[in-house]
Amino acid sequence: MTRLSDILEMLITFDGISRKFVLPSIIDKLRLESFRGNTPHGLGEDSAAISTNSDDVILLTTDAIVEDLCLQHPRAAGFNAVLANVMDIYAAGGVPTSFAVALSYSDQQIGEAILDGLISGSHTFKVPIVRGHTNPRSSSTYVVGSATGVVEKEYLLTAGGAQASNVLVILFDRKGKRGLHYNLGWDSVTDRASDSVVRRLSVMNDIAVMKLVTASKDVSVAGIVGTAAMMLEYSGKGGIINLDEINRSRPRSVPLEDWLRMYISLGFLLATTEEHIPKLKEIAKAHGLSACRIGTVDESKLVKLSLGDEERILFDFKKGSVLTPRNDHD
Repeated sequence: MTRLSDILEMLITFDGISRKFVLPSIIDKLRLESFRGNTPHGLGEDSAAISTNSDDVILLTTDAIVEDLCLQHPRAAGFNAVLANVMDIYAAGGVPTSFAVALSYSDQQIGEAILDGLISGSHTFKVPIVRGHTNPRSSSTYVVGSATGVVEKEYLLTAGGAQASNVLVILFDRKGKRGLHYNLGWDSVTDRASDSVVRRLSVMNDIAVMKLVTASKDVSVAGIVGTAAMMLEYSGKGGIINLDEINRSRPRSVPLEDWLRMYISLGFLLATTEEHIPKLKEIAKAHGLSACRIGTVDESKLVKLSLGDEERILFDFKKGSVLTPRNDHD
């Protein structure tokens, strides 16, 4: 077995990726059977984009936090519910405008700690909590958040716009550390002032206005590779993810095998053209972030990993949907 073979097996069985395998059947059922409204960008996107009568679109997103984190680290669970939603809004080029939450628990101390985390997150990301639902006598413990945002129509970023010959670039903050409560998390938020966090996130607003990218996603719990695979599939494309490039740009304190799977708290994956990379690097640096290329897009509908002289197929979208199927029903 080579190192690349070991990495391939590790990624296929990684929970952050494997939990996504159920999505195609759910998304297809919703696309085909639920009521169709005027939402040109919905299922499969980080944020749904809802048309209005103005030049703006309303962004809407939802994220839940796993029960284990709610029980073991409730304050962190509340905070991360806000973080996850806010990242989705910025990934679409927007600015968050409100946050709503559903909170369920049986232990009052846990419920109060989750609430404290939500309040802390609202201050860090400068988003008001405007609505909520609480069940204090539940047999399960969870927090589910939803956020709204706004972006001008012409600046809306999509997760499905990657084109063949595009370059895949990751934006992230090198000044971070492993998450205190999640070993596969890169935390660049909790030690920063709110203004510093928002300034870094606003990089996506500048990138959207300058129209420097064809596709955008925040780096989710699926990690760098899983997020890239989701973008490629939703775009109807394939690509090569270059692990040597990722290895060169990773934080030195984090081994490659961990970095590939990490949830990056201020991380975005972009598809762009070669000529826009210098400007992307310039804008990222101005916002305190690094912009590092990690791969390329092609028409193969294969997600391939390369390391040294070896190349292996991770996913073959020609065989069927895997993670986030392209919306062919529109």
